[in-house]
Amino acid sequence: MAWFESFRHRWRRYLNRSEWFIRLLDLPCFDGPPDTPGLVLIQIDGLALPQLERALKGRRMPHLKRWLRRGRYRLHRHYAGLPATTPASQGMLFYGIGKAVPAFSFRDRESGEVIRMYEPGPAAAVEARLRRNGGRPLLEGGSAYVDNFTGGAAEPHFCPAAIGWGPPLRGAPPWILGLFAFLHLPSFVRLAALLAIELGLAVVDFLRGVIAGQDFFKELKFIPTRVGIVILLRELSVIGARLDIARGLPVVHVNLLGYDEQAHRRGPDSRFAHWTLKGIDDAVARIERAARRGRRRYQVWVYSDHGQERVIPYVHRHGRHLDDAVRDLLADLGLACRLQADVGKGIQTLRIRWFGGKRIQRLFPIDDDPVKRGRTAALAALGPVGHLYLDRPLDRDLCERLARGLVEQVRVPLVLFHRDGRLLAWTAEGRYTLPEDAAILFGDDHPWLEYLGRDWLELCRHPEAGDFVLVGWRKGVQPLTFAIENGAHAGAGPNETSAFACLPRDAPLPAGAPLTTADLRAAALKILRRQ
Repeated sequence: MAWFESFRHRWRRYLNRSEWFIRLLDLPCFDGPPDTPGLVLIQIDGLALPQLERALKGRRMPHLKRWLRRGRYRLHRHYAGLPATTPASQGMLFYGIGKAVPAFSFRDRESGEVIRMYEPGPAAAVEARLRRNGGRPLLEGGSAYVDNFTGGAAEPHFCPAAIGWGPPLRGAPPWILGLFAFLHLPSFVRLAALLAIELGLAVVDFLRGVIAGQDFFKELKFIPTRVGIVILLRELSVIGARLDIARGLPVVHVNLLGYDEQAHRRGPDSRFAHWTLKGIDDAVARIERAARRGRRRYQVWVYSDHGQERVIPYVHRHGRHLDDAVRDLLADLGLACRLQADVGKGIQTLRIRWFGGKRIQRLFPIDDDPVKRGRTAALAALGPVGHLYLDRPLDRDLCERLARGLVEQVRVPLVLFHRDGRLLAWTAEGRYTLPEDAAILFGDDHPWLEYLGRDWLELCRHPEAGDFVLVGWRKGVQPLTFAIENGAHAGAGPNETSAFACLPRDAPLPAGAPLTTADLRAAALKILRRQ
């Protein structure tokens, strides 16, 4: 029987389309013992645990549900940490360094520019800093798809720091790429059918958005980006990941963006966001089937980096943009200055630029002007957490007046300010201190209350954090975002901080307490037999 199984395995590999392509490109492959461990990490971007549980009950994710029902996998609560963003999560998972960034958009203290983590230059600069600070990359020798950071992967694809396909396909001659498409013809036929279906849904969604009063041109622009991110980017990543598994790379990381993109646009509980989960579930199943036939003994992990809250944009609630309200407040306090702002524009449509190529860059340019260098005040608020940077130091009394003005006049739900080793918090009801008053600010029933006070303190101590941190949610207040979006994350909301991890029962996890991203990293290193 052992001889028969070995013979069958060799012939199955010989007839495999990926194996033929590997031989044509002469790609390096793993030729060690088949019981050598490997790891496939699948990140479902932005999917909170409550939304996953709803999708499992609603039969949106039958493959994942089957894994759980058969007892092969367990579903774990996973604390996303602060800020609840992909760069912060991947900084910890890939390099073991927490609080890699204070938000998705923030001011670089050295250059004076406000940077955004979907841009190639800032993403590469932050990752280089993580390396200098001693972080050992988790993805060494492996591959990464659609990630903010490469994680040290030898072959990154569709990442800000490495846009487009990675080296193996980028340098291949055209006839090889044509043969690649032919060998994967069923996948590309499937891709064409899915693109047609998604395009039809996107047009219907466009019409509904326009009828509901959304901006016509923004809705029109969202059609190709939705199709590109939800379908094309996902399918190309799955094809590439299966190829890497067939080659026996030690670790493969795939970030599936479709749900997060739709949730930002329509809300995390919307039908359009949950529609994408059926395709994501099928992508997970295809990757897992490839892993069972791989050259290594792979474990497949499925997890999320954070969740999202359904939010209302600040401009919709108060009738003007946050930067205009802050300028008026500064003028009233005698602090009139040139305030440059990165406010109002969400990240929807911009991640499609990770496909690479000059035409894509021209079709989807980053159309907001960068905050220029210089000693000016700046406001970075690309989501529910904003950072206000002042152009001068303020005395204690003026700091108090500015904080009170931000919550009373500008009507920000929560304002944080780090002073004398203490983190002060202002709301419309008064002044508090963190971490001592975390229960008052975020509620006794918050699922991650024990972590929040400490994490806010560390976030506000970050070298790139603002002088004042503006937060769009606290207990008793409807979640607010400073960007134009219906779903948001970065703050301390119960959903945005409640991620999940669906892992095999024999995964080397700590007993008892809910998982953190640091626990996932430690377990991944054990699987890969690294210290």
